[in-house]
Amino acid sequence: KMSQAFLLFMLALAVACIGSSTAISIDDHGAIAGESGIEAASANSLAIEKAFAATQSSEDDRVVEIPAGGTYYVYSSTVANLTDVTFKIDGDLYVHDVLEDWPLSSSLYVFGFTDMTGLTITGNGKINGQGHDWWVAVAKTDIAHNYRPNMFEMLRVTDCVIENFTTMDSPHFNFHMKDMLNLEIRYMTITTDWRKQEAILKEFGLFDHDLNIPMFPFNTDGFDPAGENIWIHDCEIENYDDAVAVKPSSSKYNTPCTKNVLVENIKVKYGVGMSIGSVSANSHHDCVDNVTFRNIEFEKPFKAIYIKTNPGGDEGVDSGSISNIVYENITIESPVWYAIYIGPQQMKEPDGAGTGCMAYPFGGGDENCPTNPLVPIVNVTLKDVSISGGVTPGVVRCNETAPCTGFDFDNVQYTSWASRLEGWICENVEGNEHKVQPKNCLA
Repeated sequence: KMSQAFLLFMLALAVACIGSSTAISIDDHGAIAGESGIEAASANSLAIEKAFAATQSSEDDRVVEIPAGGTYYVYSSTVANLTDVTFKIDGDLYVHDVLEDWPLSSSLYVFGFTDMTGLTITGNGKINGQGHDWWVAVAKTDIAHNYRPNMFEMLRVTDCVIENFTTMDSPHFNFHMKDMLNLEIRYMTITTDWRKQEAILKEFGLFDHDLNIPMFPFNTDGFDPAGENIWIHDCEIENYDDAVAVKPSSSKYNTPCTKNVLVENIKVKYGVGMSIGSVSANSHHDCVDNVTFRNIEFEKPFKAIYIKTNPGGDEGVDSGSISNIVYENITIESPVWYAIYIGPQQMKEPDGAGTGCMAYPFGGGDENCPTNPLVPIVNVTLKDVSISGGVTPGVVRCNETAPCTGFDFDNVQYTSWASRLEGWICENVEGNEHKVQPKNCLA
Protein backbone atom coordinates (compact mmCIF):
# COMPACT_ATOMS: atom_id res chain seq x y z
CA LYS A 1 0.00 0.00 0.00
CA MET A 2 0.99 3.63 -0.40
CA SER A 3 3.22 4.63 2.53
CA GLN A 4 2.31 7.51 4.83
CA ALA A 5 5.84 8.88 4.46
CA PHE A 6 5.43 9.10 0.68
CA LEU A 7 2.11 10.93 0.98
CA LEU A 8 3.54 13.45 3.45
CA PHE A 9 6.55 13.96 1.21
CA MET A 10 4.35 14.76 -1.79
CA LEU A 11 2.35 17.28 0.21
CA ALA A 12 5.51 19.01 1.39
CA LEU A 13 6.86 19.02 -2.15
CA ALA A 14 3.78 20.76 -3.54
CA VAL A 15 3.82 23.44 -0.84
CA ALA A 16 7.53 24.06 -1.23
CA CYS A 17 7.45 24.30 -5.02
CA ILE A 18 4.57 26.79 -5.15
CA GLY A 19 5.06 28.88 -2.05
CA SER A 20 8.68 30.01 -2.42
CA SER A 21 8.87 31.29 -6.00
CA THR A 22 8.15 34.42 -8.03
CA ALA A 23 6.17 33.79 -11.21
CA ILE A 24 7.70 34.20 -14.66
CA SER A 25 4.90 35.19 -17.04
CA ILE A 26 4.93 33.89 -20.59
CA ASP A 27 3.89 37.42 -21.59
CA ASP A 28 7.45 38.49 -20.81
CA HIS A 29 8.84 35.96 -23.28
CA GLY A 30 6.93 36.77 -26.45
CA ALA A 31 3.49 35.26 -25.84
CA ILE A 32 0.60 36.62 -27.92
CA ALA A 33 -2.70 36.63 -26.05
CA GLY A 34 -6.09 36.49 -27.74
CA GLU A 35 -4.92 35.48 -31.22
CA SER A 36 -5.41 32.16 -32.99
CA GLY A 37 -3.46 30.79 -35.96
CA ILE A 38 -0.22 28.88 -36.24
CA GLU A 39 1.98 31.97 -35.80
CA ALA A 40 0.45 32.91 -32.45
CA ALA A 41 0.26 29.27 -31.27
CA SER A 42 3.93 28.69 -32.13
CA ALA A 43 4.96 31.95 -30.44
CA ASN A 44 3.08 31.00 -27.28
CA SER A 45 4.57 27.52 -27.12
CA LEU A 46 8.04 28.99 -27.63
CA ALA A 47 7.32 31.53 -24.88
CA ILE A 48 6.51 28.66 -22.52
CA GLU A 49 9.85 27.02 -23.34
CA LYS A 50 11.73 30.30 -22.85
CA ALA A 51 10.01 30.93 -19.52
CA PHE A 52 11.06 27.49 -18.28
CA ALA A 53 14.62 28.17 -19.40
CA ALA A 54 14.52 31.41 -17.44
CA THR A 55 13.72 29.53 -14.23
CA GLN A 56 17.27 28.18 -14.26
CA SER A 57 18.84 31.61 -13.87
CA SER A 58 17.58 32.09 -10.32
CA GLU A 59 16.99 30.01 -7.22
CA ASP A 60 13.81 31.96 -6.46
CA ASP A 61 12.01 32.48 -9.79
CA ARG A 62 10.89 28.89 -10.42
CA VAL A 63 7.26 29.34 -11.50
CA VAL A 64 6.17 29.63 -15.15
CA GLU A 65 2.78 31.33 -15.29
CA ILE A 66 -0.08 31.39 -17.76
CA PRO A 67 -1.66 34.65 -16.52
CA ALA A 68 -5.22 34.61 -15.21
CA GLY A 69 -7.72 36.20 -17.58
CA GLY A 70 -5.56 35.52 -20.62
CA THR A 71 -6.44 33.31 -23.61
CA TYR A 72 -3.57 31.70 -25.50
CA TYR A 73 -3.48 29.31 -28.43
CA VAL A 74 -0.67 26.77 -28.16
CA TYR A 75 1.13 24.32 -30.40
CA SER A 76 3.84 22.08 -28.89
CA SER A 77 6.31 22.79 -26.06
CA THR A 78 9.20 20.61 -24.89
CA VAL A 79 10.75 20.95 -21.45
CA ALA A 80 13.54 18.68 -20.24
CA ASN A 81 16.25 18.23 -17.61
CA LEU A 82 14.97 20.78 -15.08
CA THR A 83 14.64 20.57 -11.31
CA ASP A 84 12.13 22.09 -8.88
CA VAL A 85 9.92 24.07 -11.27
CA THR A 86 6.20 24.84 -11.38
CA PHE A 87 3.90 25.33 -14.36
CA LYS A 88 1.01 27.51 -13.14
CA ILE A 89 -1.93 27.51 -15.55
CA ASP A 90 -4.34 30.25 -14.48
CA GLY A 91 -5.42 31.40 -17.96
CA ASP A 92 -7.15 29.49 -20.75
CA LEU A 93 -5.18 27.54 -23.34
CA TYR A 94 -6.51 26.31 -26.69
CA VAL A 95 -4.65 23.73 -28.74
CA HIS A 96 -4.07 24.73 -32.37
CA ASP A 97 -6.46 22.51 -34.32
CA VAL A 98 -5.52 22.98 -37.98
CA LEU A 99 -4.39 19.45 -38.69
CA GLU A 100 -2.33 20.39 -41.75
CA ASP A 101 -0.04 22.45 -39.52
CA TRP A 102 0.97 19.39 -37.47
CA PRO A 103 3.56 16.87 -38.74
CA LEU A 104 2.56 13.32 -39.53
CA SER A 105 4.13 11.68 -36.49
CA SER A 106 3.26 9.24 -33.72
CA SER A 107 5.19 11.33 -31.17
CA LEU A 108 3.06 14.46 -30.98
CA TYR A 109 2.19 16.28 -27.78
CA VAL A 110 1.12 19.71 -26.60
CA PHE A 111 3.28 19.65 -23.46
CA GLY A 112 6.24 17.31 -23.19
CA PHE A 113 8.19 16.89 -19.94
CA THR A 114 11.22 14.58 -19.87
CA ASP A 115 13.88 13.85 -17.23
CA MET A 116 12.46 16.25 -14.64
CA THR A 117 12.71 16.21 -10.85
CA GLY A 118 10.40 18.23 -8.62
CA LEU A 119 7.76 19.25 -11.21
CA THR A 120 4.44 20.79 -10.16
CA ILE A 121 1.67 21.54 -12.67
CA THR A 122 -1.11 23.56 -11.05
CA GLY A 123 -3.51 26.47 -11.53
CA ASN A 124 -7.16 27.35 -11.90
CA GLY A 125 -7.29 27.57 -15.69
CA LYS A 126 -8.27 25.15 -18.42
CA ILE A 127 -6.78 23.56 -21.51
CA ASN A 128 -9.14 22.98 -24.43
CA GLY A 129 -7.69 20.39 -26.79
CA GLN A 130 -10.21 21.20 -29.56
CA GLY A 131 -10.10 17.53 -30.48
CA HIS A 132 -13.18 17.30 -32.71
CA ASP A 133 -11.41 17.55 -36.08
CA TRP A 134 -8.79 15.03 -34.97
CA TRP A 135 -11.51 12.55 -34.02
CA VAL A 136 -13.20 12.97 -37.40
CA ALA A 137 -9.90 12.49 -39.24
CA VAL A 138 -9.18 9.25 -37.37
CA ALA A 139 -12.71 7.91 -37.93
CA LYS A 140 -12.39 8.66 -41.65
CA THR A 141 -8.86 7.13 -41.64
CA ASP A 142 -7.50 10.37 -43.09
CA ILE A 143 -4.67 10.08 -40.56
CA ALA A 144 -3.24 7.19 -38.56
CA HIS A 145 -4.84 6.76 -35.14
CA ASN A 146 -1.67 7.78 -33.29
CA TYR A 147 -0.88 10.85 -35.42
CA ARG A 148 -2.57 13.05 -32.85
CA PRO A 149 -1.04 15.07 -30.02
CA ASN A 150 -1.39 13.91 -26.44
CA MET A 151 -2.19 16.78 -24.12
CA PHE A 152 0.65 15.87 -21.73
CA GLU A 153 3.48 13.47 -22.54
CA MET A 154 5.72 12.73 -19.55
CA LEU A 155 8.78 10.47 -19.34
CA ARG A 156 11.15 9.84 -16.44
CA VAL A 157 9.66 12.47 -14.13
CA THR A 158 10.37 12.16 -10.40
CA ASP A 159 8.52 13.88 -7.54
CA CYS A 160 5.64 15.32 -9.53
CA VAL A 161 2.34 16.95 -8.46
CA ILE A 162 -0.49 17.69 -10.91
CA GLU A 163 -3.49 19.54 -9.49
CA ASN A 164 -6.53 21.79 -9.75
CA PHE A 165 -6.93 22.67 -13.45
CA THR A 166 -9.23 21.32 -16.18
CA THR A 167 -8.48 19.60 -19.48
CA MET A 168 -11.16 19.10 -22.10
CA ASP A 169 -11.56 17.51 -25.54
CA SER A 170 -8.01 16.25 -25.91
CA PRO A 171 -7.15 15.10 -29.45
CA HIS A 172 -5.61 11.92 -27.96
CA PHE A 173 -4.59 10.92 -24.41
CA ASN A 174 -4.95 13.63 -21.78
CA PHE A 175 -2.02 12.44 -19.64
CA HIS A 176 0.34 9.79 -21.03
CA MET A 177 3.02 9.13 -18.41
CA LYS A 178 5.89 6.62 -18.47
CA ASP A 179 8.58 5.80 -15.94
CA MET A 180 7.14 8.07 -13.24
CA LEU A 181 8.46 7.95 -9.68
CA ASN A 182 6.49 9.59 -6.84
CA LEU A 183 3.50 11.08 -8.65
CA GLU A 184 0.44 12.71 -7.11
CA ILE A 185 -2.57 13.84 -9.15
CA ARG A 186 -5.37 15.61 -7.28
CA TYR A 187 -8.41 17.86 -7.70
CA MET A 188 -8.34 17.58 -11.49
CA THR A 189 -11.27 17.70 -13.91
CA ILE A 190 -11.19 16.00 -17.29
CA THR A 191 -14.09 16.29 -19.72
CA THR A 192 -14.60 14.98 -23.23
CA ASP A 193 -17.58 15.75 -25.42
CA TRP A 194 -18.69 12.14 -25.72
CA ARG A 195 -21.86 13.18 -27.55
CA LYS A 196 -19.77 14.52 -30.43
CA GLN A 197 -17.64 11.38 -30.35
CA GLU A 198 -20.73 9.18 -30.48
CA ALA A 199 -22.15 11.20 -33.39
CA ILE A 200 -18.88 10.72 -35.30
CA LEU A 201 -18.93 6.97 -34.66
CA LYS A 202 -22.49 6.68 -35.89
CA GLU A 203 -21.79 8.81 -38.98
CA PHE A 204 -18.94 6.55 -40.08
CA GLY A 205 -20.52 3.20 -39.19
CA LEU A 206 -18.40 2.57 -36.09
CA PHE A 207 -21.26 2.16 -33.63
CA ASP A 208 -23.24 -1.05 -33.02
CA HIS A 209 -26.85 0.12 -32.82
CA ASP A 210 -28.16 -3.32 -31.80
CA LEU A 211 -25.88 -3.54 -28.77
CA ASN A 212 -25.75 0.26 -28.28
CA ILE A 213 -21.95 0.26 -27.96
CA PRO A 214 -19.07 1.93 -29.84
CA MET A 215 -16.86 -0.36 -31.92
CA PHE A 216 -13.90 2.01 -32.25
CA PRO A 217 -11.74 3.73 -29.60
CA PHE A 218 -10.73 7.37 -29.85
CA ASN A 219 -8.20 6.80 -27.03
CA THR A 220 -8.98 10.05 -25.26
CA ASP A 221 -8.03 8.46 -21.95
CA GLY A 222 -7.91 10.50 -18.75
CA PHE A 223 -4.78 9.43 -16.83
CA ASP A 224 -2.48 6.69 -18.16
CA PRO A 225 0.39 6.34 -15.66
CA ALA A 226 3.22 3.83 -15.51
CA GLY A 227 5.83 3.86 -12.77
CA GLU A 228 6.10 3.58 -9.00
CA ASN A 229 4.45 5.32 -6.02
CA ILE A 230 1.47 6.91 -7.75
CA TRP A 231 -1.49 8.53 -5.96
CA ILE A 232 -4.49 9.80 -7.94
CA HIS A 233 -7.35 11.19 -5.90
CA ASP A 234 -10.31 13.55 -5.69
CA CYS A 235 -10.82 14.00 -9.44
CA GLU A 236 -13.80 14.07 -11.81
CA ILE A 237 -13.56 12.44 -15.23
CA GLU A 238 -16.11 12.38 -18.06
CA ASN A 239 -15.02 10.69 -21.28
CA TYR A 240 -15.66 7.80 -23.66
CA ASP A 241 -12.41 5.93 -22.93
CA ASP A 242 -10.43 4.72 -19.94
CA ALA A 243 -10.82 7.12 -17.03
CA VAL A 244 -7.63 5.85 -15.40
CA ALA A 245 -5.60 3.15 -17.13
CA VAL A 246 -2.68 1.92 -15.05
CA LYS A 247 -0.15 0.88 -17.66
CA PRO A 248 2.58 -1.73 -17.27
CA SER A 249 6.24 -0.95 -16.97
CA SER A 250 9.08 -3.29 -17.86
CA SER A 251 12.82 -3.82 -17.78
CA LYS A 252 13.17 -1.15 -20.48
CA TYR A 253 12.56 1.52 -17.83
CA ASN A 254 14.03 2.72 -14.53
CA THR A 255 10.85 1.45 -12.86
CA PRO A 256 10.72 -2.15 -14.18
CA CYS A 257 7.23 -2.79 -12.81
CA THR A 258 4.33 -0.40 -12.30
CA LYS A 259 3.60 -0.79 -8.60
CA ASN A 260 2.33 0.91 -5.46
CA VAL A 261 -0.58 2.75 -7.07
CA LEU A 262 -3.57 4.17 -5.19
CA VAL A 263 -6.56 5.65 -7.03
CA GLU A 264 -9.32 6.93 -4.74
CA ASN A 265 -12.25 9.31 -4.39
CA ILE A 266 -12.97 9.62 -8.11
CA LYS A 267 -16.25 10.34 -9.90
CA VAL A 268 -16.54 8.94 -13.43
CA LYS A 269 -19.29 9.67 -15.92
CA TYR A 270 -19.46 7.38 -18.94
CA GLY A 271 -15.88 6.20 -19.50
CA VAL A 272 -14.36 2.77 -19.98
CA GLY A 273 -13.26 2.04 -16.50
CA MET A 274 -10.69 2.13 -13.81
CA SER A 275 -8.41 -0.10 -15.80
CA ILE A 276 -5.30 -2.22 -15.63
CA GLY A 277 -3.52 -2.58 -18.94
CA SER A 278 -3.62 -3.68 -21.41
CA VAL A 279 -0.71 -5.95 -20.49
CA SER A 280 1.12 -7.88 -23.17
CA ALA A 281 3.66 -10.67 -23.11
CA ASN A 282 7.06 -9.56 -24.36
CA SER A 283 10.77 -10.11 -23.78
CA HIS A 284 10.96 -7.19 -21.30
CA HIS A 285 8.17 -8.61 -19.07
CA ASP A 286 5.32 -6.12 -18.80
CA CYS A 287 4.34 -5.90 -15.13
CA VAL A 288 1.65 -4.31 -12.92
CA ASP A 289 1.62 -5.02 -9.17
CA ASN A 290 -0.06 -3.65 -6.03
CA VAL A 291 -2.77 -1.33 -7.34
CA THR A 292 -5.80 -0.23 -5.33
CA PHE A 293 -8.92 1.54 -6.62
CA ARG A 294 -11.28 2.64 -3.84
CA ASN A 295 -14.19 4.97 -3.29
CA ILE A 296 -15.06 5.23 -6.99
CA GLU A 297 -18.47 6.31 -8.29
CA PHE A 298 -19.42 5.40 -11.86
CA GLU A 299 -22.41 6.80 -13.76
CA LYS A 300 -23.34 5.03 -17.00
CA PRO A 301 -19.89 3.60 -17.67
CA PHE A 302 -19.13 1.53 -20.73
CA LYS A 303 -17.06 -0.63 -18.40
CA ALA A 304 -16.14 0.06 -14.78
CA ILE A 305 -13.84 -2.56 -13.25
CA TYR A 306 -11.57 -3.47 -16.14
CA ILE A 307 -8.42 -5.63 -16.22
CA LYS A 308 -7.20 -6.45 -19.72
CA THR A 309 -4.49 -8.54 -21.34
CA ASN A 310 -3.39 -8.55 -24.95
CA PRO A 311 -2.90 -11.70 -27.04
CA GLY A 312 0.41 -12.81 -28.50
CA GLY A 313 3.93 -13.65 -27.38
CA ASP A 314 6.24 -16.64 -27.67
CA GLU A 315 6.30 -19.20 -24.88
CA GLY A 316 9.67 -19.38 -23.13
CA VAL A 317 10.66 -15.95 -24.42
CA ASP A 318 7.88 -13.48 -23.65
CA SER A 319 5.98 -12.87 -20.44
CA GLY A 320 3.90 -10.41 -18.45
CA SER A 321 2.07 -10.31 -15.13
CA ILE A 322 -0.81 -8.65 -13.28
CA SER A 323 -0.90 -9.15 -9.51
CA ASN A 324 -2.32 -7.82 -6.24
CA ILE A 325 -5.15 -5.67 -7.54
CA VAL A 326 -7.90 -4.33 -5.24
CA TYR A 327 -11.22 -2.66 -6.09
CA GLU A 328 -12.97 -1.50 -2.92
CA ASN A 329 -16.13 0.50 -2.26
CA ILE A 330 -17.13 0.82 -5.90
CA THR A 331 -20.60 2.05 -6.98
CA ILE A 332 -21.65 1.39 -10.58
CA GLU A 333 -24.92 2.89 -11.80
CA SER A 334 -26.47 1.87 -15.15
CA PRO A 335 -23.44 0.37 -16.91
CA VAL A 336 -23.84 0.39 -20.69
CA TRP A 337 -21.92 -2.86 -21.17
CA TYR A 338 -19.99 -4.95 -18.63
CA ALA A 339 -19.69 -3.52 -15.13
CA ILE A 340 -16.84 -5.95 -14.44
CA TYR A 341 -14.57 -7.28 -17.15
CA ILE A 342 -11.36 -9.20 -16.46
CA GLY A 343 -9.79 -10.91 -19.44
CA PRO A 344 -8.57 -10.33 -22.99
CA GLN A 345 -8.95 -6.84 -24.42
CA GLN A 346 -12.13 -6.72 -26.46
CA MET A 347 -11.62 -3.61 -28.56
CA LYS A 348 -9.45 -3.73 -31.64
CA GLU A 349 -6.64 -1.22 -31.63
CA PRO A 350 -7.44 1.85 -33.73
CA ASP A 351 -4.92 0.69 -36.37
CA GLY A 352 -6.89 -2.54 -36.75
CA ALA A 353 -4.54 -4.74 -34.72
CA GLY A 354 -5.91 -7.24 -32.25
CA THR A 355 -8.63 -9.84 -32.38
CA GLY A 356 -11.56 -7.52 -31.79
CA CYS A 357 -14.37 -9.21 -29.90
CA MET A 358 -16.44 -6.35 -28.58
CA ALA A 359 -19.66 -8.31 -29.01
CA TYR A 360 -18.47 -11.34 -27.03
CA PRO A 361 -20.33 -13.51 -26.09
CA PHE A 362 -23.08 -12.33 -28.44
CA GLY A 363 -20.87 -12.15 -31.52
CA GLY A 364 -18.96 -15.41 -31.40
CA GLY A 365 -17.20 -18.00 -29.29
CA ASP A 366 -13.93 -18.15 -27.43
CA GLU A 367 -11.93 -18.41 -30.65
CA ASN A 368 -12.74 -14.75 -31.36
CA CYS A 369 -11.58 -13.60 -27.94
CA PRO A 370 -8.52 -15.66 -26.91
CA THR A 371 -7.02 -15.44 -23.43
CA ASN A 372 -3.25 -15.17 -23.01
CA PRO A 373 -1.46 -17.95 -21.09
CA LEU A 374 1.71 -15.83 -20.88
CA VAL A 375 0.11 -13.07 -18.75
CA PRO A 376 -1.20 -14.59 -15.51
CA ILE A 377 -3.63 -12.56 -13.37
CA VAL A 378 -3.30 -13.35 -9.66
CA ASN A 379 -4.63 -12.00 -6.34
CA VAL A 380 -7.53 -9.79 -7.38
CA THR A 381 -9.92 -8.54 -4.68
CA LEU A 382 -13.37 -7.02 -5.24
CA LYS A 383 -14.85 -5.73 -1.97
CA ASP A 384 -18.07 -3.80 -1.42
CA VAL A 385 -19.04 -3.44 -5.06
CA SER A 386 -22.60 -2.34 -5.91
CA ILE A 387 -23.91 -2.65 -9.49
CA SER A 388 -27.29 -1.45 -10.73
CA GLY A 389 -28.12 -2.37 -14.33
CA GLY A 390 -26.04 -3.78 -17.16
CA VAL A 391 -26.04 -6.85 -19.37
CA THR A 392 -24.42 -9.24 -16.89
CA PRO A 393 -22.84 -9.19 -13.43
CA GLY A 394 -19.43 -9.57 -14.98
CA VAL A 395 -16.90 -11.45 -17.06
CA VAL A 396 -13.77 -13.16 -15.72
CA ARG A 397 -11.94 -15.11 -18.41
CA CYS A 398 -8.52 -16.66 -17.90
CA ASN A 399 -6.45 -19.25 -19.72
CA GLU A 400 -6.80 -22.96 -19.11
CA THR A 401 -3.03 -23.46 -18.85
CA ALA A 402 -2.54 -20.38 -16.64
CA PRO A 403 -5.74 -19.93 -14.63
CA CYS A 404 -6.43 -16.85 -12.54
CA THR A 405 -5.73 -17.62 -8.88
CA GLY A 406 -6.15 -15.92 -5.54
CA PHE A 407 -9.38 -14.11 -6.46
CA ASP A 408 -11.55 -12.86 -3.58
CA PHE A 409 -15.03 -11.38 -4.11
CA ASP A 410 -16.55 -9.96 -0.92
CA ASN A 411 -19.95 -8.28 -0.93
CA VAL A 412 -20.34 -7.88 -4.69
CA GLN A 413 -24.01 -7.12 -5.33
CA TYR A 414 -25.66 -6.95 -8.75
CA THR A 415 -29.20 -5.73 -9.42
CA SER A 416 -30.45 -5.47 -12.98
CA TRP A 417 -33.80 -4.81 -14.60
CA ALA A 418 -32.70 -5.66 -18.15
CA SER A 419 -30.01 -8.31 -17.91
CA ARG A 420 -29.33 -10.18 -21.16
CA LEU A 421 -27.50 -12.96 -19.31
CA GLU A 422 -28.55 -14.79 -16.18
CA GLY A 423 -25.20 -14.88 -14.40
CA TRP A 424 -21.48 -14.41 -14.57
CA ILE A 425 -19.26 -15.51 -17.44
CA CYS A 426 -16.32 -17.08 -15.60
CA GLU A 427 -13.65 -19.37 -17.03
CA ASN A 428 -10.53 -20.83 -15.43
CA VAL A 429 -10.59 -18.73 -12.27
CA GLU A 430 -9.98 -19.90 -8.70
CA GLY A 431 -10.79 -18.12 -5.45
CA ASN A 432 -13.38 -17.40 -2.78
CA GLU A 433 -16.58 -15.41 -2.70
CA HIS A 434 -18.65 -14.12 0.20
CA LYS A 435 -21.97 -12.31 -0.05
CA VAL A 436 -21.93 -12.28 -3.86
CA GLN A 437 -25.17 -11.94 -5.81
CA PRO A 438 -25.60 -13.75 -8.10
CA LYS A 439 -23.31 -16.51 -6.86
CA ASN A 440 -20.96 -19.03 -8.35
CA CYS A 441 -18.32 -17.18 -10.33
CA LEU A 442 -15.55 -18.44 -8.08
CA ALA A 443 -17.30 -21.56 -6.82
